[in-house]
Amino acid sequence: MQVSLSLLQQFLLVLLRFAVGWHLFYQGLGKLWIVGWSAKGYLENASGPLDNVFQAVAARPALMNLADFAVVWGLMLAGLLLMLGLFSRLAALAGFLLLFLFFAAAPPMPYLGFSVPGPEGSELYVNKTLIEALLLIVLAVLPTGQMAGLDILVSGWRRRRKSVFSRRN
Repeated sequence: MQVSLSLLQQFLLVLLRFAVGWHLFYQGLGKLWIVGWSAKGYLENASGPLDNVFQAVAARPALMNLADFAVVWGLMLAGLLLMLGLFSRLAALAGFLLLFLFFAAAPPMPYLGFSVPGPEGSELYVNKTLIEALLLIVLAVLPTGQMAGLDILVSGWRRRRKSVFSRRN
């Protein structure tokens, strides 16, 4: 079933893509600017069903260095690509993977008990990280890069290149 989106709907989806991209980029940039930043403390305190996996990563310096690099540069690259509308689907999937791993390391599950409400309240099952991760899945399945972004140029280049190759054969 083909659904046609109005100009307003397309604009809002592209705006959403840009806003999430900015958020990811700025989170990565913030971590880059903090001297000595590491996800080690976050991983050591993992509380979800995969807590042993995250804690094992934190215990191995080589894996921890790789994790820190992947978090900082993964957030920045996914965010930048989303803002530009370049490889939008891949960037959205990469952002989803990062955020889902953040969620999996510290999920708001009832077996952990209710926390005292903080500045953002206390969540049960769903928190802002999961919501943003799910939003990235929505952006991955919608062609927002074809609505506005550099994906338009890439797809035009690919069509021209494919046409040249098909004429040669």
